Amino acid sequence: MFTSEQVKQAFGTAQAKAAAKAKEFETEARKVLEALGDRAQTELKVLISAAKSDTRDRIADLGAELEKLGRKVQELARTPAATKDASPAESGPNGAQPPVN
Repeated sequence: MFTSEQVKQAFGTAQAKAAAKAKEFETEARKVLEALGDRAQTELKVLISAAKSDTRDRIADLGAELEKLGRKVQELARTPAATKDASPAESGPNGAQPPVN
């Protein structure tokens, strides 16, 4: 069996090895992130500028569609509505003809 001193020593050795590996991993990760960071910043700038122009184009398209809709509404307002056979004054509240006396 292991003594408590041997367990502590094995644990300490394993902990030191793990810390050294973690430090190496951290160093490599930082290098990769620095390289990717430059690329990512460039890509982000391109995406932002594309989004700005895309948004402007979409707003312009939306404005054009709103203008078309406005013209259609104005045109509908100018044309007379289709008249029914009887006007509301001549018919009853439910649309039925009143009795003739």
